[in-house]
Amino acid sequence: MIEKLIRKYVENLKMEDIYHFAEQNGIFLTNEEAHYLYHTIQTNWENVVFGSKEEVLKDARLHLRENTYKKAEELLYFYLEKYKRYL
Repeated sequence: MIEKLIRKYVENLKMEDIYHFAEQNGIFLTNEEAHYLYHTIQTNWENVVFGSKEEVLKDARLHLRENTYKKAEELLYFYLEKYKRYL
């Protein structure tokens, strides 16, 4: 059930949502970073939520500025912990 809800949310995700979420969390993305994150969410969300996050994070480190990467990693683990009983 939760997987279907997440899938639907990801399918409806827009680039503006990426920028908005980042700004709400004190991250100011370059266009390249925003496009990278959007594409990564669209194609790898299942691995991030239910599988091996390490490969996705390893790749993200190559595409994001250091401060952006650190904040993104921090937020990922924060939300995984916050919603773990639903996942």
